Amino acid sequence: MPEPAPIFQNLVPQKQGLVIGVADMAVSTDPEEILVTYALGSCLGITLHDPGKRIGGLLHLMLPDSHLHNRTIVRPAMFLDTGLPLLLETMLDAGADRHALRCKVFGGAQLLSSDNFFRIGAQNVDACYKMTAHLGLRVQVWEVSGSVNRTIRLINQSGEVRVRVPARPEFIR
Repeated sequence: MPEPAPIFQNLVPQKQGLVIGVADMAVSTDPEEILVTYALGSCLGITLHDPGKRIGGLLHLMLPDSHLHNRTIVRPAMFLDTGLPLLLETMLDAGADRHALRCKVFGGAQLLSSDNFFRIGAQNVDACYKMTAHLGLRVQVWEVSGSVNRTIRLINQSGEVRVRVPARPEFIR
């Protein structure tokens, strides 16, 4: 007798999405797009989304302040102080309504015990509180700190951000 076929319920094929690397960002006007970044540790992943126009953006930054580095800034998305204004400007250029934007912040973890000296994750989070206030962005979600890395997916259709951390089921923010 043949083995019965497995029964799958409520499975929706997941689109891989547009992958945003470290020190990079993207904005999409495609409502079907999914923007994803992997393994946010001390880095921050910041999403902006206009729910009415279904325009979404994702920034994966590493460090809070470009002024601490004595070199020409080749990748503005590497730093909070250059990357977040660039993400906001790119969203507005794509047609997003500044007053409709929903901002969510993820990451800023302390993964290594040796990170006590530099505290890069905490510095990123502290600077992000100040920068979002300075830019007039109302942050709806702060999924930050702790000691786990996070993978996030911005679903442009709904503005949901699906968060995956090790040894836990995926959850929506």
